[in-house]
Amino acid sequence: MELVQTFLDQNTKIIDMGADFRLKNLSEWERLYSRKHICPSVVQEAVYGIPELHRDAIKQTNVVANPGCYASACILGMAPLVKAGLVETDHIIVDGLSGTTGAGAELDIPSHHPEIANNIVPYNVIDHRHTYEMEQELSLLSSTRVTVHFTSAYVPITRGILAICHCFPKGPVNRLALLNLYREFYKDEFFIRVFDMPPEPGASWQYVSYPWVSAVSGTNFCHIGLDVDEQRNRIVVFSVLDSVGKGGAHAGVQNLNLLFGLDEHTGLTRHGLHPY
Repeated sequence: MELVQTFLDQNTKIIDMGADFRLKNLSEWERLYSRKHICPSVVQEAVYGIPELHRDAIKQTNVVANPGCYASACILGMAPLVKAGLVETDHIIVDGLSGTTGAGAELDIPSHHPEIANNIVPYNVIDHRHTYEMEQELSLLSSTRVTVHFTSAYVPITRGILAICHCFPKGPVNRLALLNLYREFYKDEFFIRVFDMPPEPGASWQYVSYPWVSAVSGTNFCHIGLDVDEQRNRIVVFSVLDSVGKGGAHAGVQNLNLLFGLDEHTGLTRHGLHPY
């Protein structure tokens, strides 16, 4: 935020990879980041950089606020259900599992291999900063304010996010109908795959129906799967992406392509190496 006005005065377009322009509520931002925001007018101009929700606005803006990695996974995973008004919006629960790239480049105990190997490290388990991005963007799709209860943990992988989103339907739903809802919502989105491999007949435990982080590693793709617990009236959505791909640098390139009128897929068509 210290540099943005200088660049804007030079008619430069900006994609901010940090968090300075993600939240429209400045009092919340200042509390979360323990700083005074020095350019609130740019906050109002900036567009939150999820093309699947804000493509036209991104094309027209001068400032894109690249989303947080956890936030991208949750928002993409929950958007169809919230937009359709099918779920209660006051208690969406999200468990976020992240590779250690999320800790940044500085050495810290949880990202040190002897500490994270054979371990799972919960951190910022309440009031995580990305929660406010989730609530802001999902609330834009809803007639009522959305509340997200989010908890994060590091797992011993280098890159990748698995967001496990638990929500509660307002009425009877079934898995096939929800998968069709997601397919329709994302039908024109190249980088979103609604994942539905059939269950393995006779298997004692089922895993093939849900997406894997390894399949999106190094890519700009987000894979989304889901299931319905009809006995307990719960929907669980699985959203996977690369935390420094679709959750970071690759998303920045996608926004750059939109800002400058390039083909949106330019430089981003690589698929993951791990097949399903």
